[in-house]
Amino acid sequence: MIHSKAILAGLLATATFALADSWTLEQCLEQAKKSSLKLESAKLREQQADVSIKMAKAGKHPTLSASINNSLYDRPLADHPQDHYSLSLGINGSWTLWDGGSVALATEASKLNKDAAAFNTKQVERTIQESVLNAYMNLLAAEEKLLTANSSLELSQAELEHYTRLYEAGAITKKDLVQSQSNVMQKQVAILQAQQSVNSSKTSLKQLLELPASDSLSVEAPANSASSPDSLDAIPSLEQILLDAQKANPGLKADSIAIQAARKNVEVAGKGSTITVSLGASSSTGLQAWQSDRYGTQLKDRWQNSVSLGINIPIIDNGSTENKVLQAQLNETESQVTLQEAAKVLENSIEQLYLNALSADLQWKAAILQVEAYTEALTVAEEQRNAGAITYTDYLIQKNNLESSKVTLTNAKYTSLLARKLLDLYQGKLD
Repeated sequence: MIHSKAILAGLLATATFALADSWTLEQCLEQAKKSSLKLESAKLREQQADVSIKMAKAGKHPTLSASINNSLYDRPLADHPQDHYSLSLGINGSWTLWDGGSVALATEASKLNKDAAAFNTKQVERTIQESVLNAYMNLLAAEEKLLTANSSLELSQAELEHYTRLYEAGAITKKDLVQSQSNVMQKQVAILQAQQSVNSSKTSLKQLLELPASDSLSVEAPANSASSPDSLDAIPSLEQILLDAQKANPGLKADSIAIQAARKNVEVAGKGSTITVSLGASSSTGLQAWQSDRYGTQLKDRWQNSVSLGINIPIIDNGSTENKVLQAQLNETESQVTLQEAAKVLENSIEQLYLNALSADLQWKAAILQVEAYTEALTVAEEQRNAGAITYTDYLIQKNNLESSKVTLTNAKYTSLLARKLLDLYQGKLD
């Protein structure tokens, strides 16, 4: 008995909530968004999209470059062969006056890609929130089951002490005492299993929040934690949920924009056969070390400026433009397929979540009635046991039925709460 009480005390100490350090669901969701490396990576892709826009816009701007060339050369067949040195300096600039609108199209495509990247970031955030919701509710359920197991052990130990006194007084048999001792041991095993489930759930949540494994963690049940589904808001119709989810889903928005960007890229690819007109200008000079030592005069005399107007007319590109157009068209088709598949997956997910929510509510109501029924049955069994009308084994069956029904109630309760929260998430109510 002393050993059992020591185990119980240790487990109760481990399971005690440190309310000062407890996390609400909202805090967990916010922490996950701040610490997620996946979300950080998605934000970097947004920044990359910004750079792509700047690069696309740069196609409209003039280019300017400077050059400095040094060379050593000789004249081996000259009368006096020797090495010589030359220096050339130059500044070159060019400006595309006409490209058939390819730069403008590329800029529009880049802007669309940026918008798609922003929605993709939001979709990553949604995925993280869904994982946190699952882990958070699993932890709440595990902790409630642990409390139920602790309470059950306390009752079993008190019962064992009572039966020990009855056995010493000769009022019950050795068999009843041994069964009571065995029941206590089974409750201790149940506590160990429940504690292991709590620890596992905490580890999962810590990993999502990017918290060190050594940190303590406790969570708070939602402030509006209900005792039955009837005290919660009614679940909207499937049609309404699906409509809201389609409007609020960032993944669908990203895929839709990706199709628009792909169409722009098809047009850009087709501009490969367009005539381009460019304006160029240059200024250059140089010197040769072997001619004389009047380097300043050389630089002055060789200084020349030029302006050019270039027209490029593609005639044969060996199918390069056609290949780029086909590739761009393929990307557009794949983007359309991706959107269709994502819409189907979303519809299936919503239907499954909706059915899960309805089923969980029914199971929750049934579990409440089951607990009430088994509570009454245990009360009757206790009276019968005290009157000697039933065996201790029959009494234990009723007691275990009640404890099992409480576990079922906990599962049904948090399954319902989780399903409702996930529906809220898909409808954009947690944004």
